[in-house]
Amino acid sequence: MKKLALCIVCVAAAGCSSVSVREETAISALAPTARPGALWVRPFEVPRGVEFDAAAKSGEENSQARVGRLIAAGVLSRADRWIAPGKLLEAGAPAPASGLLVEGKLLRVRQGSRALRLGIGLGAGRSRMETSVKVFHLDRSSTEPWMVFETAGGSNSEPGLIGMLIPSPVSIPVALSIIGGTATAGAISGKGVTEDALRTGRTIAAAIHERLATGGAVKNMASAKRPGRIMTPAGEVKFPPTE
Repeated sequence: MKKLALCIVCVAAAGCSSVSVREETAISALAPTARPGALWVRPFEVPRGVEFDAAAKSGEENSQARVGRLIAAGVLSRADRWIAPGKLLEAGAPAPASGLLVEGKLLRVRQGSRALRLGIGLGAGRSRMETSVKVFHLDRSSTEPWMVFETAGGSNSEPGLIGMLIPSPVSIPVALSIIGGTATAGAISGKGVTEDALRTGRTIAAAIHERLATGGAVKNMASAKRPGRIMTPAGEVKFPPTE
């Protein structure tokens, strides 16, 4: 019975919206040995030619700039607690002399279909966002990054209104949360580019925090999701990657 319950938790976790860290490398010689004095974050760039499928909002001139700033905002939302006092550093501004600096590029943005996410779900109309990230420890080097990694994620396989008519380990908890008032149909359909960008930023912050904690620079308070690894109330569970 316990194994069955654990499987249900794993399947539900695999179906939820998520962002994972991959292709991570770090240079130990450049790692901070104490809590950094500041965390500087530039808005993420969108290189020419990458897939970027995200419609501009009403009155918005540049949707690419909006998404890049949303990722930075996601990082900064966790900076003070997990890493160091966070500050936005505009594109083109010179790098400070100390602290950590986060720079990144969007590799893919796909907004998917809100109508399909709401109506069917289970992967139909899913959104997708991928980034590459560099983290510099400016006290050691402003040209060679301390950390380099990528992130990937999106709305994944959450059930829509039709999908919730089919009982499953994923659909039942979502249906119950809607009945209980903790989730709404609008919240399900609205998990698109905006939420993906903010969630990506929070995952980036978690990856930096986890690396700092591993080196003893800060107290461990969070961890970033990685392919094949799911955190549950019972602890860490290995799971086949879905990406």
